[in-house]
Amino acid sequence: MKNEQRRARRGRLAYLALSVAAGALLMAAGEAAAEVTPTEGEAPQDDAVVVTGLRKGLQDSLTLKKRSTSIVEAVSAEDIGKLPDASIAESLARLPGLAAQRVGGRSQTISIRGLSPDFSTTLLNGRLQVSSGDNRAAEFDQYPSEMVSSAIVYKTPDAAITGQGLSGTVVLNTIRPLDHKKRVISVNLRGSVNTNGEVNPGFSANGNRLSVAYIDQFMDGKLGVALSYAHLEDPSQLQHSKSWWWDRQGNDSITGQPRYGAGNGDVMGLHGVEAWATSREQVRDGFMAVLDFKPGDNFRSVNDFYYSVFDQNEVSHGAQWYQTQWTDDIHISNATIEEIGGSRIATGQTVAGVVPIVRNDNNTRRDEMFSFGSNNRFNIGAWRSVLDFGYSRSVRKESINETYAGYGTSPTPLTRTPDTIVETIPFGGFPQLDPSFDYADADHVYLGDAAPWGGWSHDGTQRNPKVTDQLTTARFSGARDIEWGGFKGLELGLDYSHRIKTRGVEEFDLCLKGWNQATFDCHGTRVRVADGDLQEATDISWAGFGSVLSYYLPDILDTYYDKRPIRNEDNLNKYWQVDEQLVTLFGKLSIDSAINGHGLRGNLGLQYVHATQTSYGNEIVTPSGPYGDPNRPAIGQWVSQSTSYGDFLPSLNLILDLDDDSVLRFGANRAMARPRMDDLRASRNAGVSQIGQHWSGGGGNPNLKPWIADGVDLSYERYFNKTSYIGVATFQKVLRTYIRGQTVDGFDFSGWANSSNVTPIAWLSKAQLEALGQPVPDSYPYPNGAPATIGSFSQPINGFGGNVSGLELSGAIDGSLIWDALDGFGAIGSFSRGWTNIRAGDPTDPAKLPGFSGDIVSATVYYEKAGFSARLNYRWRSEFLGETYQLFANRGATRILADDQVDGQISYEMQDGPLKGLTWMVQGYNLTNSNYQTQLKVSENRTSDGTSFPENYEEYGQTILFGFSYRFQ
Repeated sequence: MKNEQRRARRGRLAYLALSVAAGALLMAAGEAAAEVTPTEGEAPQDDAVVVTGLRKGLQDSLTLKKRSTSIVEAVSAEDIGKLPDASIAESLARLPGLAAQRVGGRSQTISIRGLSPDFSTTLLNGRLQVSSGDNRAAEFDQYPSEMVSSAIVYKTPDAAITGQGLSGTVVLNTIRPLDHKKRVISVNLRGSVNTNGEVNPGFSANGNRLSVAYIDQFMDGKLGVALSYAHLEDPSQLQHSKSWWWDRQGNDSITGQPRYGAGNGDVMGLHGVEAWATSREQVRDGFMAVLDFKPGDNFRSVNDFYYSVFDQNEVSHGAQWYQTQWTDDIHISNATIEEIGGSRIATGQTVAGVVPIVRNDNNTRRDEMFSFGSNNRFNIGAWRSVLDFGYSRSVRKESINETYAGYGTSPTPLTRTPDTIVETIPFGGFPQLDPSFDYADADHVYLGDAAPWGGWSHDGTQRNPKVTDQLTTARFSGARDIEWGGFKGLELGLDYSHRIKTRGVEEFDLCLKGWNQATFDCHGTRVRVADGDLQEATDISWAGFGSVLSYYLPDILDTYYDKRPIRNEDNLNKYWQVDEQLVTLFGKLSIDSAINGHGLRGNLGLQYVHATQTSYGNEIVTPSGPYGDPNRPAIGQWVSQSTSYGDFLPSLNLILDLDDDSVLRFGANRAMARPRMDDLRASRNAGVSQIGQHWSGGGGNPNLKPWIADGVDLSYERYFNKTSYIGVATFQKVLRTYIRGQTVDGFDFSGWANSSNVTPIAWLSKAQLEALGQPVPDSYPYPNGAPATIGSFSQPINGFGGNVSGLELSGAIDGSLIWDALDGFGAIGSFSRGWTNIRAGDPTDPAKLPGFSGDIVSATVYYEKAGFSARLNYRWRSEFLGETYQLFANRGATRILADDQVDGQISYEMQDGPLKGLTWMVQGYNLTNSNYQTQLKVSENRTSDGTSFPENYEEYGQTILFGFSYRFQ
């Protein structure tokens, strides 16, 4: 699609987005309206804290929180289709003990109580849902917030909820039309603008949001219908830089002295850097329908349908280069050397001999998600029974494309023109990189690989991941009243789920036309981009680099490039499938009693979960040729492995009413989280190294068992009036096992296919090695020697666990409680602190286990009176280890620094007249333009005192929205 066509399409879809002052205040996510009617057979919402909206919503929330039998947090729509955030993740991130990870400037995944998204699950209307990601964690930006009537986070298990997580369970609920007594039609329309502007030509900074909801009742209130549509066009504009790694630079090839001068051999310098501008078009359309049928008091059937399609189109233009003694003959002068963290660091320098690569990339992604569920309630004698079944499916298709260009016009593929660049590299903020050449000059910047070491054997790459996930669920349960001493209710049930997740990645080298197809090297003849294929140059002067040559890759890909398949061992390892079936038996006793005149409520329950899991993947039979020669592709054999096991999960929730205004809660439970899908893969590869001639290999582990944790919770709440309270909660989770990667010595490779052409030899004993004069470390794994079939194998295992504990403080205050003149004002806040002794890998890494932030803060101040509403929210989380996309379409862990967000909203609702029900609003997200920063792992590079080096630095700009909502009744 040409740029002009894209501009025209956006012009038709978008409407004028008005900019507003930075003082716009935020809608607090922890406030909303709409009480949910509880039903058996789904998440027991009568026990949930449903945070409604502003003062009345807060009042309803605290009333429910006081009566609840579980420790929960929740957010609900203020009005039909009126939840203001782009995704439900933004709303959840404002709740106590919850934190979001930003991906490209948007909150996408949620950590609960310091544990990564892998430890939680997401249910839609009480049913476990598929994920569009590579594993199990929900990507919440797939769910339009306008279609969610409430989102409830269970921090402690309830035996009647199946598919629960270890850290918590997020239950998303949609509208039930018979719970509304009259027809409702709601319309929301908003425009948006990003203050970074167009960082790439042809990609607008303006967006829009539209949602429509219709609810009605027929047949004298026996049949209800709800229909909803939500459209989102939300462009993002980001500026990105990355420091690749830091190390000593060795000696200069001319002077023989250290590159930073005599006596400076200990100086640490930057070995590679990149800077580019990224624009992303994000268009999501969601559809929801609910059919609610209740012919009498003894039967009700609620059937819900949900479908969404989410298209993303991303372009990046910029430059990158190596500057290390192992790649180019670089020369360093004019160095600025500072002492940081007890080490000497070069934070400024002039580097001669570098060869920048101009990058023009394009990534596309399309997610389709479908979900259907039917919940049927009926009475059988004294039993209130529920039959529920559901099906959900998601398909994700991506195309990740990168191309290279460099300075120089010779048609010889490996011609490279060195440059001299003046660099200033701060430990925070964008670097300043001043080159000598003009990298936007189309007469000198030609397509082709200018990479070090004579090139990467290609002129670009294309990687096309595809992930499908489908899940079928069925459940039958029954509940009845009983009189067994302090037990007043009994619920029994059976739940079945069958899930199949498949992942694969098609990969190609991009070769400029004219390449020699008889060799593995697919460099073509370097070529100038035709004027008609060029765009306006992309400005990256914010990094000091000036502008770079730009083109829209989809328009020129077939004109300039051929595609050559990549069929090496790494590619085959990316194909896998996991098939798992879970059968859950559960029972729960409801408690309603008293101790010394104090009410005692709660529940005691037990689940038994039986799992049967089968994993599939490639075992390498024949290795690929040297450097991935496509004429000698790797050959894999599709293998499978199965296992089954069962786990008992008891739970206890007790609530003691100390008096009318004080509640003491206690919980004890065992919870589990199923292993990551990619850890379960059956893919594996083994071979014999040329150095040492010994076996080694690696792969997934189809025999993995779940994470298991025993948890204890204790909390106290004191209520001062209907909208003011304080709460203190503490928890501890003891993980009995933690899944981590491990290399095991002594692995027997007998019968395994050798993916190399090297013949293995036996391991010599310690005595034999010493006789040969070779030093033998104490850690040598084979002191008595070992056969040639023995070696090392790396895979995820159920390793030792550890503890996660935390303290949560929360509260709310109505201004009128302090002074009558403050009527309408209020504040809500929370602070969470966590501790853990678990390390995911390197025990010296201060980032600890993935998703763990030691401190989380959220604060909201608001004013609401006579239709006027103003809200400001601040949230902050300390540094953590997050999962991001890395090289070659793989996922990996990155240390993400502390992140804060300020959002706000101002709105006014017409109180009377013909426009009654119309609300005008202005919203602002990321009002302080909070940056995103990562650091290199301490285990890789660090200063003398352990201070990590900077890695990624990104800025996303502020997003301002202006629009209205109108409710017809």
